[in-house]
Amino acid sequence: MKQKFYLPLLALTLTAIISCNKNSDNIDDPKNQSVVIDNNASQLNARLDHQNAGLLPLSNLLASGKRAANGSTVTATQNPDFSLALVAQVAPPDYEGNKLRATHVAVSGNYAYVSYNTEGDRYLGGVDVIDISDINNPRLIVNAKLPNIDISSLAVDGNSLLLAGAADEGVLAKMTSPAVLIVLPLQNGLPTDAYRYTGLPSYVATDVTFNNESQYAVSGNAGAISKINKSSGAIEKSVTIADLLSVRTYQNQVYVLSGTQGIKVVSNNLDPVKTINVGQNPSSAKRTIDFYSNYLLASEGAQGLGIYNINTGALDKRISIPVSPDDSNMDPEDIVTNAVSTNDKRVFVANGGAGIAAYQFDTQNNFNYIGSASFNAIDNSSSNFVISRDNYVFVATGKGGLKILKLIDLKPTTPSCNGTYPAFTGSTQVDLNVNNEASYSDTKTFASNVNINRNFNWCGTLNINGNSVNINSGVFNMYGSIALKQNINVNSTMNLVGSGVIGGTFTVNGSGILSVTGSLSQGTVGSKSTSFINGRMVIDGEVVVYGNLTINGSGKVEFANSKSKLIVYGSLTNWGSVTNGTITQVK
Repeated sequence: MKQKFYLPLLALTLTAIISCNKNSDNIDDPKNQSVVIDNNASQLNARLDHQNAGLLPLSNLLASGKRAANGSTVTATQNPDFSLALVAQVAPPDYEGNKLRATHVAVSGNYAYVSYNTEGDRYLGGVDVIDISDINNPRLIVNAKLPNIDISSLAVDGNSLLLAGAADEGVLAKMTSPAVLIVLPLQNGLPTDAYRYTGLPSYVATDVTFNNESQYAVSGNAGAISKINKSSGAIEKSVTIADLLSVRTYQNQVYVLSGTQGIKVVSNNLDPVKTINVGQNPSSAKRTIDFYSNYLLASEGAQGLGIYNINTGALDKRISIPVSPDDSNMDPEDIVTNAVSTNDKRVFVANGGAGIAAYQFDTQNNFNYIGSASFNAIDNSSSNFVISRDNYVFVATGKGGLKILKLIDLKPTTPSCNGTYPAFTGSTQVDLNVNNEASYSDTKTFASNVNINRNFNWCGTLNINGNSVNINSGVFNMYGSIALKQNINVNSTMNLVGSGVIGGTFTVNGSGILSVTGSLSQGTVGSKSTSFINGRMVIDGEVVVYGNLTINGSGKVEFANSKSKLIVYGSLTNWGSVTNGTITQVK
């Protein structure tokens, strides 16, 4: 039985506090005053699934480099230091036969908050609260629906959830226009029993942010940026700027993105500082901005990603949207840069129907391309918003709901190798056949297969794009990170000290030993291929199998300690033995 709780509204428009109750002359239908809270775990998590969980291939679409707008070159790295895995999808909620669409995501502590609105004339929004304390198994724990109110964007300011959006006519008392900022108190991170609202100019509030002193909301079309008192909800100052799409605070200033007037930089009191001229965007589209060091990054629609010097306002480079040949027949209007998010040196860009693209600043602040991935093979959804925090990447895909990605670090701390090894000087375009003992310290990508027949040590980064890696005899010690596009067969001994990803399967045969000290992830999105343990797997850290796993009668899994994990997303068949721990199956 679904549990519903109806929350009374505490209404605040501009500077006046208005009491909303069922007898209000301004409200025709009492239910319009309510938020519908659903915390039925079983029903909520029916919307969350792991069916397509797996490593998300990042196609390198700029292998030879690509020219940016100002003539500089965007380098495509061949050795990325991270990978992405889809760990869960959250389908949009529906209400009274209306399917909502995901618009925005905010992250605070152990929770991710996802906002929703509804296409067409109906005003209907909502918020999902997702527990992300376990990155391998996020759980949807609360949904709050707001009948007759759309939500464009949200932010978490301490114990307040800030919702920017629009309300249907006559729903909220004393509203002179649809744009609204709602402040919903949180208790232990979850929605409570009341909210207040502040009416804003224009048709819709498009974004909201805050600093230590104030909250800032922007509204589009003939709208404004409004500075709002945190305690009272009163608008302390408002400055009219047309077509506002996004607002952020950074380095004690406020940045607002206009679809037609560029980026206006203002003081915390909204006094003008300067204008940064960026590519124009239609006001009806989703656009965001973010920052890295002295750079401002702006999503610029069909023009791609603009990177600007914060101090001078000059364009540093503009990055065209990388499009896969598989998406070449897509409507050009669906291939637009909607959002950008920075996470330390890493940058993630939402490119509509072209999916997401990943980049990274290096130590010299050069901007390197990592790769791109779309969700077209899963549900043809459009990447409308992206945010990355900690080791998560969240992508709002409209009617496709939310995609939750795990960021897998492939560049751990400098590994301790058993000696000082030389660089590899051979060819990387043919099979690597190790027939004599060898040791190397290097970063290389091999185009073909690898066959190890003697003791072999590699310290650093090893990427293998061939069909298979075969450890036939001897001991293979891998210190650092390894990425395999296809399969690995362990017939003797492999010791991984660091991190690894396997796009295909792993097979540990009868006399083989696969020892992982660190992390290992297996299986591509949606493939559900089967890996086999016929010998021994020793785990000191975490092994994640996104496909199926079969442990045959002679197979053994040994956990080195209580913190070690073996996590299986697909089917698990265990005819072997497990010692010092248990296998976790994500369902």
